[in-house]
Amino acid sequence: MKASSLSFLRCPGSRCGQSPLTAGIWARTQLPTGEEDVLEGIVSCADCGGNYPVVAGVLLLIEDLTGYLRDHLGVILHLTDFPPGEAMAQWLTSRAPDDTDARYVRRSMKLEERYVNAFLGAHYDRDRLTADPENPLSELMAAAVARDVWARCSMLVDEVRPGSALDAGCSVGGLSATLSQRQARTIGFDTSFLSVLAARRAVLSGPTPMDAYRAYGEGDRYQEHRLTIAAQPRYADFVVASALAPTAAAPVDLTCAINLIDLVPDPARLLDTLVAQTNEGGHVLITSPYGWSDVARNRWLGGAADQSSPDALRSAAADRGLRVAWEDRQVPWLWRDYSRFWRLHSVDAVLFVRT
Repeated sequence: MKASSLSFLRCPGSRCGQSPLTAGIWARTQLPTGEEDVLEGIVSCADCGGNYPVVAGVLLLIEDLTGYLRDHLGVILHLTDFPPGEAMAQWLTSRAPDDTDARYVRRSMKLEERYVNAFLGAHYDRDRLTADPENPLSELMAAAVARDVWARCSMLVDEVRPGSALDAGCSVGGLSATLSQRQARTIGFDTSFLSVLAARRAVLSGPTPMDAYRAYGEGDRYQEHRLTIAAQPRYADFVVASALAPTAAAPVDLTCAINLIDLVPDPARLLDTLVAQTNEGGHVLITSPYGWSDVARNRWLGGAADQSSPDALRSAAADRGLRVAWEDRQVPWLWRDYSRFWRLHSVDAVLFVRT
């Protein structure tokens, strides 16, 4: 976590005011930009007394830290290159539930690491998606990449020209990198610790640079492909945080939720949170394939009323003072899982203006 990011963040506590966060720094370093980066420490809120750890440069700005550690403690404790110091390991362990099974979580790392690598390729190495001339679908995939969700988002960012942005569910940080290139002060956040760590390494080169990713073939075989990241790292930072809780200390010009709203347990609350953190006259960008994975049907946008999800999203947005500025209901989203498995989604993308 950049030391300078504290002034842009707020406590996620539901009953907190606007007191600034403070950091007790246990270990620090300097990023290639010359900025101070907190490697390890505790961020505190004076209003509620909440404490949020920084591990391997990643701030865990999570209100239900106990619940988060139940699922992620093993991931954090068993980091190969950036394990927490002894004092931090004890601090985290003391706040995890007594029944936390770090071995179970550790076994899940292999799958999560595969997805992190798949998204690194999808966010930063899109040309390689269509580089296999022997693939019978190569022409279809090349056409998809030419107008995919990342190309559309870049186009919209150029039109909107925000000075500040939130990238909710940022994954490994591709959109945040694009925003940073346009000099928009951007905070990207996600609940996946490994994704946020990868985003910080890819875009900020902290704690160490990430200049390659694994492109998996059959089984656990992989090839390492080099990464070239286009970004201005001074304008970006990444933290672990929930998209359902406020993250920004003040409203921003653009809030984004790329392929996220169908994954959270309360889509309407996500929409409320995005709107609340957007300046009047600012923009909200939402894309989704509407898979509604593990979301109760009565919470889907349109699920309870048997309405199409795109129509339900626009209706819910209008109720919250959002006006459609641009839309495309059939945007491709292509990513490579492994050498014989590509995923091609048709994504609804809409840019709203907060009136």
